[in-house]
Amino acid sequence: MVSRIRRTLTMGERAAAFEHTNAVARETSDDERRRREEKSERLRKLRLAAEQGDKSKCSAG
Repeated sequence: MVSRIRRTLTMGERAAAFEHTNAVARETSDDERRRREEKSERLRKLRLAAEQGDKSKCSAG
């Protein structure tokens, strides 16, 4: 007799899949937030450097 492959997930398997999906989503959002903060910090430093450069040009003239 050929055994049938079980196609439905048990309650525990569904819960594990749900937790895994949530963990992946949480890691992804944390990574996106970290990248956004890094980009904001780089842009802030560039803006401040540009402002300092403009001030030094104005005072030299």
